[in-house]
Amino acid sequence: MSEPDFDRMTKDEVVAWFQQTDSLAPVIRSMTATPASGTAPETPMVLVSTRLPVELVKHLDRLAEQAASRRSDVIREALTSYVTVRSEPVSHDEAEHALDVLRRIVTARTTEGCADAA
Repeated sequence: MSEPDFDRMTKDEVVAWFQQTDSLAPVIRSMTATPASGTAPETPMVLVSTRLPVELVKHLDRLAEQAASRRSDVIREALTSYVTVRSEPVSHDEAEHALDVLRRIVTARTTEGCADAA
């Protein structure tokens, strides 16, 4: 019997194959070890589907291969980093700088408005 191609088989064909087979060797041969993920197993996960440009996926796959990890791990790490950076509170110095810039903008516009009125 030839090796089953589970990716191309329908659900019914897979079920029938498992009911008729005497050996799980083809299944075991097709399995690959997955590197340990940085995420604890008890962390609840939600499947999120999104469309990405082909070139970006190729780049993600190369990064995953270089890191000996999975594409999902690379994406999860990148999104975690992005969300962390975007969610960090603004420091006191950053807030003071932003206020200073806003004050200069308001002063410049107010001064221009007074000059236009004269």
